Amino acid sequence: MNFQVALLVTLVGIVGSAPVSHNPNIMDTIEQTHSLISKILDDIPTVHTAWIQSQSLILGDNTTRQLLQHLKEKMIPSAPVLQNISSSFTQETCLAHIAKGLQLHLNLLKEISKSPMLVQTKRVNDLQDEIQDLLYQIEENQPGFDHSQQASDKKSQTDLAKHLTSEYLTQVAAHLTLQQLQDFSYDVLRSILSIRSMSTSENTNTVQLWVNASGV
Repeated sequence: MNFQVALLVTLVGIVGSAPVSHNPNIMDTIEQTHSLISKILDDIPTVHTAWIQSQSLILGDNTTRQLLQHLKEKMIPSAPVLQNISSSFTQETCLAHIAKGLQLHLNLLKEISKSPMLVQTKRVNDLQDEIQDLLYQIEENQPGFDHSQQASDKKSQTDLAKHLTSEYLTQVAAHLTLQQLQDFSYDVLRSILSIRSMSTSENTNTVQLWVNASGV
């Protein structure tokens, strides 16, 4: 093996294993996020079935969304918007938005689950544990993660409790929270798949540049 080929093999190995981000742990975080967000998406319909008794509250139904839009605006804080990755919305920024959105929904689920007007089910606890696990993964694997902001988000309270004045409104709040969590989770899934795809593409392009430069 000549020197050029040996050097190329070494560089391919380095580039192929290196993540795009300057954070060496970010791709591990992406893979862990993918696994956990898939579990969350699987469990949301199960929790909805256990909690929601009204047949008019249909998960994923556009007509239901439109009919309840005014109540959503009144009761449920909106989740952070996840944009396409760019120079102004980096991978790290995306993960920070994901963490903020997950913490919001965790807070909402905790508030709603205290209501005696809803069925108390272990499945809700399981869903909360999965969200908490995902938050932990993002927080622990991101150097420079804003722990003070995360602590503030954990302590932040919504005014949702004051709206839970009847069984119907409590079920509506539960439905709206699960619906928004589902929508947000799909956005999270799209974002992490995009990050992973960009990483694979950039690593492949970098290897090709080394191949071209080496003349092999």
